[in-house]
Amino acid sequence: MQVPLHLATYRRLRWLLSFSLLFLLAAPRGLARNPDPALRIPLPPLGFQPLIPEFLLNGDSMITLHFVDDTHLLLTFNVRTLLKRIPDDPPTDQDRNVAALLLELPSGRVLARTEWRFHDHGQYLWPLGHGRFLLRVRNTLSTIAPLANLATPTPFAQRPFLATLDRHIGYLFLTPDADMLVVESKPKEEAAAPAKPARPPLFGPAPHPAAPTDPAPTSDPTPVQINFYRLSIPPGPGDEVNVRSAGAGRSRTFGQVALTTAGHLDIIDQGRKSWAFNFNTFTGKTLELPAFDSTCRPYPVFVSHSEFLAFGCRGGQAPQLIGAFNMRGEEMWQQGLFGDYIAPYFTFAPASGRFALGRVMASSPILNPDNLTQEQLTSQTVVVYQTDSGDQLLKVECSPIERAGQNFALSPNGLNLGIVHANAVEIYKLPPLTKKQKAAIDLAQSSAPKEVEVPVHVSTQPSPEEAAEPPTQPAATTSSAATPVQPNSAPATTPTPQPAPPASSPAPAPAAPAKATTASGDPQSDQPRKPPTLYTLPTDPPK
Repeated sequence: MQVPLHLATYRRLRWLLSFSLLFLLAAPRGLARNPDPALRIPLPPLGFQPLIPEFLLNGDSMITLHFVDDTHLLLTFNVRTLLKRIPDDPPTDQDRNVAALLLELPSGRVLARTEWRFHDHGQYLWPLGHGRFLLRVRNTLSTIAPLANLATPTPFAQRPFLATLDRHIGYLFLTPDADMLVVESKPKEEAAAPAKPARPPLFGPAPHPAAPTDPAPTSDPTPVQINFYRLSIPPGPGDEVNVRSAGAGRSRTFGQVALTTAGHLDIIDQGRKSWAFNFNTFTGKTLELPAFDSTCRPYPVFVSHSEFLAFGCRGGQAPQLIGAFNMRGEEMWQQGLFGDYIAPYFTFAPASGRFALGRVMASSPILNPDNLTQEQLTSQTVVVYQTDSGDQLLKVECSPIERAGQNFALSPNGLNLGIVHANAVEIYKLPPLTKKQKAAIDLAQSSAPKEVEVPVHVSTQPSPEEAAEPPTQPAATTSSAATPVQPNSAPATTPTPQPAPPASSPAPAPAAPAKATTASGDPQSDQPRKPPTLYTLPTDPPK
């Protein structure tokens, strides 16, 4: 039965609705809509200074946030302090100082602090797990363990790790569990020193901003050398990181391989906008995985040893579809990614079956990513997913927008998300794992292909366009581009300098992604099946 509404009450309700609508329309764009955090640590008392927007838009690494363990954070940020003069400092250097702070949770107390000097605006820090971090200064890599060394006079002591003697690091990345490191380099004399750092791409992990994303022309058709290293953390309270050379190969350009410690993915164009994935183990076994429908070449990203995501397109060339797959031959779920965006960035918590995806949202499609303005970008959103189900556990926004990422992180147990937002570090609680989620994690871990101590070998096939061109000289096997450093008092866990084991066979130069008209078109009946392409270049969106 309808209940009559008093006229005055109706007018008051209409006035309130109209006022609410006007308020929403007049609200400033980018107004924070985050839920209340469980913990908030203001940045200004820690010595944080406002960041230059142009650097953030360029993709420069200006502020980073990582969990050391579940109750400690490592926060770093640019500081404008005095730069000491360095004799014969190269004129192309972009020197800067970066403060590093070890924070205790939930008190927010600073347990240790130091300051580093870097010579470019590229990424300088990578988490290795178990409280260890990889630190890059030019072409030298070291490790730090601030919590393990907290009781010593130098908590941020740098332990020699890897160094390139005559090569320039162009790209560096880790697997989600940080148990394999890939270092890509080229001879220093061939590496042009850019006046400005290379910007992160529209899609995919950013190349090392300190190096050109596309090597300068050279007589060598495969000037980029790829070295693979297996990493492990020895038990105990120390700060060691074991590194074992696992193989080497050559490539035409810098890029990223979708791989784990057991094998790598091949992307196979089946025609009719259908793509398949093969997981090729380093022992020679092939696992055939389900097909994925996409109007553009998929972009795969591993989130654990046995699960990966594939970004694809539906009806165009914008990657607005995401599917999740496992090594049991199942597609677990598919979801749409709505809105125009650039610079997706991941952080992982494989032990909890969770990952976080950050995206820089735009008001319209970005046609020229090398010339961004603040008006084109609206927000930087972060969503935490449960890997097996695709459930979205939390959605928040970071500020300021940092195109390079690293301004949010998951705790190792997957129960907390930390972000930089509104001039503070905010910590958000995530729901505990259910029995069903724990069972899914156990199943995923048991179905992961087993790691075998054999040389890493990834071979790539040329694209149809390159296959029609005259063949080039096959790449020869190479020695290590990043020779382990021998410290003054070398512990037993530090490897002595030795060349990397060669790949099992020479690897041809990886092909650039096929053009959209080729990758998304249906092949003619008399055309052979397109060969698999392993290498996904980070300088372009998937084609």
